[in-house]
Amino acid sequence: MSFDVNNWMRELIKRLQDAFGARLLAVGLQGSFGRGEARENSDIDAVVILDVVSAADVDAYKKILARMPAGTHPACGFFGGKEELKNWSRAELFQFTHDTKTLYGSFDGILPTPTRRDALDAARTGAGTLYHALIHTWLHGDLTPAFLKELYKAAFFMLQAAHFVKTGRYLPGKKALVQELTDPAEREILRVLAGQKPLDDTLAAAEKLLACCQKVLSIS
Repeated sequence: MSFDVNNWMRELIKRLQDAFGARLLAVGLQGSFGRGEARENSDIDAVVILDVVSAADVDAYKKILARMPAGTHPACGFFGGKEELKNWSRAELFQFTHDTKTLYGSFDGILPTPTRRDALDAARTGAGTLYHALIHTWLHGDLTPAFLKELYKAAFFMLQAAHFVKTGRYLPGKKALVQELTDPAEREILRVLAGQKPLDDTLAAAEKLLACCQKVLSIS
């Protein structure tokens, strides 16, 4: 039987309502399932927002997840309180806000409307983090295909934010984004992520990622 994420999320929401009642403000879905790009072992990125969150609430949510129907899709995502999100870094909330598909309640008044400044900060922060991780491992570790693919996953969000800075449009999926990118290195990174191209040459892959990070860091 194929996995139905909508049924899974409906069951999760029911159990959350039973546990938290009116304190449950919003539930959403992010990640590959939200974008329609889920694969066999993709995580279920559920977003659960309460009025406030205590240690007891974290334990209660952990028990709810442990009792949810098991399968090949592990539960993941975000669990937090309204006030924490209202004071969160807007750069970090750029992708979070755009990527959250509302399934229960409302995120109005919790998540801010992303601006170009938020997108620019998100793109530069992502580029700096990737730049450091790439060069540190290049110098002191091992540039394996598995490691580079993990960096490529993060590069998607960097390129997504950078595209918003340039165009004012948010493209949620890799296939849609790759169609609008003109830089060959950026296009290849997304083609690898979309499964359209293998990552065969690790040095070439590292060089492309380095070039992309440098380009994004220069955006103003």
